Amino acid sequence: MNKVFSVGQKLTAALVLVLFTGTLVAETNAPASYVKPDTDLSGYTRVKVAPLNLDNIEVLKPAWEQDDPDEWSFQPEDRTQIQQLFMDAMKTELETNGNYPVVSESGDDVLRIEVEILSITPYVKPGTQSSDSNYEISTLGSGDVVVSAELRDSSTRELLILVEGERTIGEEYKELSRENHIANVKSLFSKWGRKLRETLDQAHAE
Repeated sequence: MNKVFSVGQKLTAALVLVLFTGTLVAETNAPASYVKPDTDLSGYTRVKVAPLNLDNIEVLKPAWEQDDPDEWSFQPEDRTQIQQLFMDAMKTELETNGNYPVVSESGDDVLRIEVEILSITPYVKPGTQSSDSNYEISTLGSGDVVVSAELRDSSTRELLILVEGERTIGEEYKELSRENHIANVKSLFSKWGRKLRETLDQAHAE
């Protein structure tokens, strides 16, 4: 029987995990780095979601891999799939679970969402196989990502809310595999969509 090597239980304490920068802004129900004064989201009933920006992702090594002399790189061969997972999650949370149609056109009642992944810190070197002759690798999630999310008026492109910070991809110990990575990513995107829906719900309830 293979031994199980778990990454995260002790070593994640070495990482400084910041959920989001800034303070919890009651008016928007979203932790934000910037909120335009007097921002009112109650006038927005539809959402225009820009494709997830993966153009300039910086790959950072976790604390326990700093002595590895190899350069870590991230080349998402399934970039289109990741972007589709993001769009599907937004549509599910906003349209199916909420009352906010996701549209392609701009308008006075349309909120524009732009999300960019700035960096990723994989817990295991990209390309590592799920197991070898001695170990079966399991990780507490797939890694950490730093994201930037902008909420803008779709007509004027005026910035209303900026959220930047670090999020963990996955919250459970799972065997290292592509399928589990995808499941962790889908779960994270769903949380983002749900948070946006709750933010809009609160704005409309006030």
